Amino acid sequence: MNLDQHNLSTLILAGGKGSRMKGVDKGLINIGGKYIIEYLVSISSMYSSGVFVNANRNHEEYKKLNCKIIKDILEGYQGPLSGIYSGLLQIKTNYMITLPCDGPFLSDEYFKRMLEKPLNDKIRCAFSNNRLQPVYALIPKKCVNTLKLFLEGGGRKIDKWYKQYGYEVIDFSDMEEMFINVNTEEELLQYKNEIKKRLLG
Repeated sequence: MNLDQHNLSTLILAGGKGSRMKGVDKGLINIGGKYIIEYLVSISSMYSSGVFVNANRNHEEYKKLNCKIIKDILEGYQGPLSGIYSGLLQIKTNYMITLPCDGPFLSDEYFKRMLEKPLNDKIRCAFSNNRLQPVYALIPKKCVNTLKLFLEGGGRKIDKWYKQYGYEVIDFSDMEEMFINVNTEEELLQYKNEIKKRLLG
């Protein structure tokens, strides 16, 4: 089957502690008066029927954006897989596409390439920079029960769950820049000018 936007939700993962950013909520990094996540919400809304942000703090600030907030069901900041599980439980569509809040170089090509092939029941995961990019994925809602069992068994590694469930790779080796993440203050300083151009047009 081919997927239209009415059967797809987007989940932006912003539920972490920002440990490498000295506790800063990376979803609310502000450059030139605009949040990186505003740019991500804007792109995502063109390809999906609903945009959700997985956030565990600063909900009032996130509510100002054109999106819905999903808090981790599991307590204690248990990683992105906890956010993905919480998202799958709440979406009404059959599929959910994920991306991190700290990836300012996302482009339309991410959605187009992830969605261009007819769908099956497997997870789709982006591949670039010679490795999987596990938080960039297309995930069927129907796999939520297997994820629940994986989490209940103590599993937290996304790659391990993908292998257990079954996944296919979508190659983005020609677009390495798109998967640059801003994880530290040094990286923010390094890419600040490029990010500003992207956010402010």
